[in-house]
Amino acid sequence: MTSPRSFADGQFVQHQGDPGDAFWAVIEGHVLVGRYAEDGAFTAFAVLGPGDIFGELAFFTGLERQVDAIASGPARLVAIDRPVLRALMTADIGWAELLLRSLGRQLAVSLDIIDAERRLPVAERLARLLAAMAADGMTVRATQQQLADLLGVSRVTLGAALRDLSARGTIERGYRHVRVLPRLSRPA
Repeated sequence: MTSPRSFADGQFVQHQGDPGDAFWAVIEGHVLVGRYAEDGAFTAFAVLGPGDIFGELAFFTGLERQVDAIASGPARLVAIDRPVLRALMTADIGWAELLLRSLGRQLAVSLDIIDAERRLPVAERLARLLAAMAADGMTVRATQQQLADLLGVSRVTLGAALRDLSARGTIERGYRHVRVLPRLSRPA
């Protein structure tokens, strides 16, 4: 197994357009995934934490990297290349299931985002996003600006949606995190 690599806050893990010769597993910390446009504007797609993987689309398809990935605070990650993946899958076929689950979840979240963007108010879109991000836990570690970027709204609009969900008793707001309460349900 390769040794974990440490990244400082704001350090690029990968750039859009890079070759996909490995994918990444987050060991500690968080990684912001998105795209920088030519004008320098950044569109966030996800905030990933321990146990999450990314970069597998380029790795398996041979396409260039589709996103930029930047450490959000200090982070430790492991690069998984083909020899490492083969060794992991030989030792435990569960790795294949993990990868398929990850890719399937990304597709499901993407379809939900497209659908929600077209028909739901911001508070409902935020509820869906938080429910998806908290799928494996109760706390979503992200700043208000990161959540606003993920939804493509202003920080003021995001703040209003957070207040709405908090008033409904579905979340508790904290510094750089949101605690998802059991009453948060994904709207139909």
